[in-house]
Amino acid sequence: MSEKQRIVAFIDAPDPDNFVQLVALAKLNPDAEMHVALTGRPVRFNASRDHKNWQWDMKSSRMAQEASAMRIKNFLRHFGVNIVRVFDGGIAPRTLVPHWIHFQEYYKFLDVDPIAAIRHSELESQEDLAALLLEYPEASVQVAVGGPMTGLHQLVVRCPEVASRFKEVHAMFATWGNVELMQFGDKPRGALQFNVACDPQAAHAALLGLDCPVYLMPTEVTRVKEIGFVNAQALRAALPDNDGTRALYHLYALWYDAAVKPRQDKNPDELIFIHDLVAALSLDASLRKTIYDVVPVKITGVPYLPNEADDWGKVLMKKCRASQKGPQRFAATGLTRGGAEAYLSVLRRIFE
Repeated sequence: MSEKQRIVAFIDAPDPDNFVQLVALAKLNPDAEMHVALTGRPVRFNASRDHKNWQWDMKSSRMAQEASAMRIKNFLRHFGVNIVRVFDGGIAPRTLVPHWIHFQEYYKFLDVDPIAAIRHSELESQEDLAALLLEYPEASVQVAVGGPMTGLHQLVVRCPEVASRFKEVHAMFATWGNVELMQFGDKPRGALQFNVACDPQAAHAALLGLDCPVYLMPTEVTRVKEIGFVNAQALRAALPDNDGTRALYHLYALWYDAAVKPRQDKNPDELIFIHDLVAALSLDASLRKTIYDVVPVKITGVPYLPNEADDWGKVLMKKCRASQKGPQRFAATGLTRGGAEAYLSVLRRIFE
């Protein structure tokens, strides 16, 4: 019983790559027990350009989170993946994306049946997820994170004993500061990474507080031109044709038109990148070794205090020896030789 694979995925909403991560986890680990916790983005419906990012409201954010929970259940059925329960991963406390962009980009739920939404958008409680995980042996649960660490942090704060069940954590998280990140008309982000910046307190607690090994897959290994797609049609052409990929194309067509193309018009290197898939690939030791160059690191700081606000979004880390004392931390520095081809091959296999 203790050898059975168990996975809990903490994702955020509502980018399509979070759904790709779930499909990948299910397809690459068909015999695993998988649980999903969904963190909502902090948003404000009907916001104007004058509303500041901190001027979000819980009602709007909760409605959007519930709609995304229902979309998860609907979307994954196209791939024969049955997600019956989606657990509450809280609402991230911050966003770097203006609310008027957020609403326009994300909440076009044309693929959602409004009647089905009445019944199937419920979020299960964090308490229930904690109770479920406590039934497992210690160090038996693999964790995949696509998004802020909000849900993971809240779960551990609510029930500290849960942390002992974690075997490894794999996250699309952090940046070495060597890539140009998407901008939204504000000052350049530099080394500030979106998932870290949306909840720096949770990032600090998880990266410096968990005893289990943590694998960080920074933006440098997701924003690689060779694994990007110039538009939604290019992504569709790279995948097999079936009901699932047609549904995926629909989501990415909306995402491209609203979120990618406006920036691509200014920067031709702006492509569709399926960021959060990396957590599912990292969780598979063989794929991680094949696709990514991963090195042991020492995390020297994760700014999170009020007087560190200008650095919220940074993970300060440096390469170190694998034998260094303390909790094991690893980070990818880039793709291996042949890693891009292996990545695209796995992507096709996932969607067959």
